[in-house]
Amino acid sequence: MSTTAVRRSHPLFGTAAALLALGACTRYIDANVLGTCLPGSTDPDCAPTPWPTSGHMTNSDPWLGTHNQVITMMNPKVLVLNFENGVTVTATTQTAQAEAAALAEGSRYHSYTNPPVPVPVFLQYQIVKVVDLTDNPPPAGWTNPSSTMVPTDPTGAFDPTALFSAQFADLYGFPDPNMPSRSLTLCELFDTGVVNELWIQDGEPKTLANGQANGRHAPYYQERKQTYDSNGAKVVGTFEPCAGGTGSGRSGCLDIVCDVTVRLAHLDPAVKPACGDEEVRGWGIEGMWAALPAYQTDAAAFLNRDFKKFGVQFDGWPELCDQATGTCVTYPDPDTATGMYANGTSWTIHPFAQGCGDTEFPSNAGSRYDYGSPGAPTNRVNSRCAHFGLRDGPNGDDAYEVYSYDSVAGEEATFPGCGGGWQEYWRQSMPGYGNTAVRSDGQPMGNWWPMLFY
Repeated sequence: MSTTAVRRSHPLFGTAAALLALGACTRYIDANVLGTCLPGSTDPDCAPTPWPTSGHMTNSDPWLGTHNQVITMMNPKVLVLNFENGVTVTATTQTAQAEAAALAEGSRYHSYTNPPVPVPVFLQYQIVKVVDLTDNPPPAGWTNPSSTMVPTDPTGAFDPTALFSAQFADLYGFPDPNMPSRSLTLCELFDTGVVNELWIQDGEPKTLANGQANGRHAPYYQERKQTYDSNGAKVVGTFEPCAGGTGSGRSGCLDIVCDVTVRLAHLDPAVKPACGDEEVRGWGIEGMWAALPAYQTDAAAFLNRDFKKFGVQFDGWPELCDQATGTCVTYPDPDTATGMYANGTSWTIHPFAQGCGDTEFPSNAGSRYDYGSPGAPTNRVNSRCAHFGLRDGPNGDDAYEVYSYDSVAGEEATFPGCGGGWQEYWRQSMPGYGNTAVRSDGQPMGNWWPMLFY
């Protein structure tokens, strides 16, 4: 699903002329913008650099694509909104910092291989501001954990579109540099690079005491992402509003009109960062490929979303396990996966030449959220998480090694509980800074982290 919306047209974006105008490297300006600047280039414009950098601070800047392989660190700027009554700005800041630290750890490419020199952090969020939107004090009789300032639609559900209004702009308090008497709206904060991402803390439980979904709970994750064509060039004014996903608890589409990619994510101090909020931010990694068709084949392989190539009737475990209760996959040996369709017929994949996995299904998952635990029986399954795209195995294929709960024991010790170890391992396996992987078409894999902000 995609929509087209134009607020301020930039007719040169996505063209060679635009890349020249924006100061991008020009040696390989053609349809495939990834790889324009290559590591080791002597072109001054291709020198290693962090992001944001002068002149290039916004999401969806074509510069991100042309400089993908020479960006040394990303410091996206986060605006945090606190609607949770009784929680101070200081406490919310600490929660956000803990989440940022977990995300930073996950961006250290292959750090679990224990190289002699520690792998540097690549993704280091910077908290621009924590906005206090709590009641002080709440009105008499108010029992919700979130404040009366939570924006709601006519049904009483959280309304994220209201956050982009002029009313909320005054609450954020970022003066328009061209007219200090007015405040920048959330779209303008994204469009100018003051903000690259928004985190929302509300304190609401996801379900009410009667078991019904709690509409006042802010979306776990929503993203409206700039789209690109099959050659990696920006498609002007066209966005994928449902990049955060719409099934299995995903938070649906973001119906706004801004000029760049907009990302919203939930912040919950009641859960461990690496297993709660980090998981939902992983939905953005899983869902962004609809807007990046040039990279869909490799992303589907890494995420285990291409299983029909094995002759089965599903592309991945989310399809199959949404139809099952309890165990939906078994592994008789490290190279075989078996199970049953909803109609009772069996299926088998052998050899099970998988990629890596996703936020809810580790490489050895027998069911959704089967992350394993210390001392419990665990499946042992071959995967190529640690070798994805490296072509370091027999016949020029990726090497495989056994994955089990023991593979993430180190990460689990630092980020314990509910899959924290897997969430870190999975992210550290994703092609990151300095990787030497190649895509299925033989081109350099590139660094997937900048693509979050394309």
